[in-house]
Amino acid sequence: MRGTPLASTDRLRGIGELLGRAADGRHVERALWLVVAASVALDVYTTWLGLSMGLAEGNPVMRRAIGGLGIAALGAAKLLVVCGAGALRALRPRYGTAIALGLALPWTATVLVNSVALATA
Repeated sequence: MRGTPLASTDRLRGIGELLGRAADGRHVERALWLVVAASVALDVYTTWLGLSMGLAEGNPVMRRAIGGLGIAALGAAKLLVVCGAGALRALRPRYGTAIALGLALPWTATVLVNSVALATA
């Protein structure tokens, strides 16, 4: 089957070369962890801005924690989740990209929702 479009190893190798460094999972994972770090920082910041403008925290558990301990409670909760994800990644490095993506997607979405709430407040 070598040489057919469905089984050509040459064609698969060409895709990897075409994608360049993006085909290397380590670079993708590293980029996703950077997105996680940025989204955590932006989530805490946009939440702080929203609270200072009189908006309310949407998560009832975090609303109570922030009410008692201040915005540091949100930062501590995020740090705890990131540390737990890092520990899981150390135990299961094969799933590092999935773990980072599992944090990056919802937290990036949260930053977008917070930004829209700030812009329309």
